[in-house]
Amino acid sequence: MIPIMKVLLFSVLLSAPLLAQPAFEVVSIHRVPPNAEPVFREQDFTPVKPGGQYTDSRTNLFFLIAFAYDVKNPATQLTGLPNWAEKEEYSIAAKPAESFPSLPPGENREQVRMMMRAMLAERFYLQMRTETRREPVLALTLDKGGIKIKEVSPPVPPEKETPVGMAAGDSGGRMIGRKATTGGIARALTVMMKRLVVDQTGVRGYYDIDIHWTATDAPPGLGAEGEALIVSNLQSQLGLRLTKMVAPVDYWVVKRIERPTDN
Repeated sequence: MIPIMKVLLFSVLLSAPLLAQPAFEVVSIHRVPPNAEPVFREQDFTPVKPGGQYTDSRTNLFFLIAFAYDVKNPATQLTGLPNWAEKEEYSIAAKPAESFPSLPPGENREQVRMMMRAMLAERFYLQMRTETRREPVLALTLDKGGIKIKEVSPPVPPEKETPVGMAAGDSGGRMIGRKATTGGIARALTVMMKRLVVDQTGVRGYYDIDIHWTATDAPPGLGAEGEALIVSNLQSQLGLRLTKMVAPVDYWVVKRIERPTDN
């Protein structure tokens, strides 16, 4: 028989890391009516605020889970959500205790991610599992001549990298970004091409991007012709290539999720 004191000590040791994890002290969640007025935001909007706070007047569980678990391509890597969890929107305001430390932006964001995971489990009863599959992906690499756009100075806080914007179809397209990285380009391509694009350029610089391309007498829509135009212009205007490869891809599978009560 194990002495009671040893059992208690073992229990305390197991629970200590959990107690050390930061958590939101106050969380307000309200359902946004389906007929609510649309919300317009600046391009660099972020719900993560200094001091470990998270404030968003219009969000859904799809975005919350993708943020909390840092899912790079939630459109394909986050599965198992019921329809209501993607369509219903919420206004959320959350903050930790006043003792929460002042952290640099990157560390603050990661702490908010961890607190968001705990909040999703407590208020939405979220249960997740992860799995890894080897699948075809696209690798973003440098062309033979190297990158063709001029490097610019990195963003100086509060300035930051802006997400790369992209619109494309069989008749043409445009890619635009300010102080963007090749990682940002890969993320934009992932969304547009609906396949995971992995940044393997090895480039760590920042770039201002604004490229256009056109094709005449072509029907609208991103089909094979549209993808071929993207690949061609990545190479000719940016000095980047897309190549096929097989790589491990992580998936986040929702096992349980429930609606919260307003508070």
